[in-house]
Parts: sequence; C-alpha cells; structure tokens
Amino acid sequence: MSKTSSWTGEAWKAAENIYNDILEHPFIKELAAGTLAAEKFDRYLAQDELYVGNYGRQMFELAELIPDPEQREMFTVFAREGIEGEKAMHALLIDRFGIDTQVQPSAITSDYNAHTQAAIATGSKEIGLASMLPCMWVYNEVGIHILNIASAEGNPYREWIQEYGNDAFTEGVNSVLKLANAYAEAADEATRKRMTEEYIAATRYEYYFWDYAYYGVDRR
Repeated sequence: MSKTSSWTGEAWKAAENIYNDILEHPFIKELAAGTLAAEKFDRYLAQDELYVGNYGRQMFELAELIPDPEQREMFTVFAREGIEGEKAMHALLIDRFGIDTQVQPSAITSDYNAHTQAAIATGSKEIGLASMLPCMWVYNEVGIHILNIASAEGNPYREWIQEYGNDAFTEGVNSVLKLANAYAEAADEATRKRMTEEYIAATRYEYYFWDYAYYGVDRR
C-alpha cells in the first residue's frame, strides 16, 4: 500500500518516528537475528495470547459497525483468517518453547485492549478501524522488514516472521487500508483528525508492547 496521497499516508507519516523506533528496538533486531533470549520471547507471546484473544473479539465487534455487506464480509473473512493463523502460530511456538500462558495481563496489554475497545464503543466505524489498524499494518510492515534483512533458516522464531510478512496477510492488510481510506475520504475533518489521533496512540502502544516484552517493566 502506497504511503502517500491518502489518509493512511498521512497517518503513516504522523507515526513514522514511532515505527522507526520499533525497527531499532533490540527486541525486533534480535528477533530478526534469531538471537532473542527465549525468556523475552516467552514474555512477549504470553502477553500476545491475552492481547490477541481480546483483539479478535474486537475485530468482530468492529465488523458489526460496517454497514456495507460486501465490506463487512471482507473484513470478517480477514479477521477470521488472521486470528486463525495467529492462533496456529502461537500454538506451535508455545509448544516449542514450553511457554506458560497462564499469566496476568501487563498494564500495557490491558491499556492497549482498553484503548481499542473505547474506540469501538464510540460506535464510529472510522474511529474504531483507525485504532485497530496499527496492530495489523505495523505488524505486517515489521514482518516484511525482517524477511528482507534476515534468513528464516535456523531462526527459532521463523514462524512468527513468516506469519506477518507473508503475501496473504499483506493482501488482507492492503484491503483494510483501502477501506480506511474510503472511510476517511467520506468523513468530516473532525473525524479524520480523531482517526489520526487514534492511529498514532495505537502505534505507540505497539512500541510499548515490544518494549515490555524485552525489559519486563512498563517504561512508559
């Protein structure tokens, strides 16, 4: 998806400094190199199990706000296939590393889920989608970035890398980006501004999520 001449282009530019910080984070660099300490990845995946469970439910709640049947079906299929793919990947890695997923949510996990839930609760499909977009778009971009700089061969985290950087996921994300652009184009200025604010805030949570996984403390 082009990052120019569209609302998604504007939103990407507004939060690009956060995305660049994500790429420079030691969690991402060490994940790409396959040198990330197992306990850091374990902490990440245990929290992501909690996060994805809520995020998946929220995606279907958001789908109910989409009035156009074809758009709603597209989003529902993307949500279902994406969550199923993530759950399968999680199950494989949980088994491989023997990860204990019976953990309490971190403050960041709870706050991030609360952020997207509040956006959906506005009843605005535009605001709800904007708040949920970074979880799919930033992950996709990070996955593609890692695929371009590292070999998955011998990387203990290769399934994670392949899940978020593959063509099918990219195609689904691009369809959602087009939907977000269509909504933004038809929205008033106040709604567009709120969409960008929600997107930036959620992108910041993405950074904090990986930062917590690496350091084990809330460093906000």
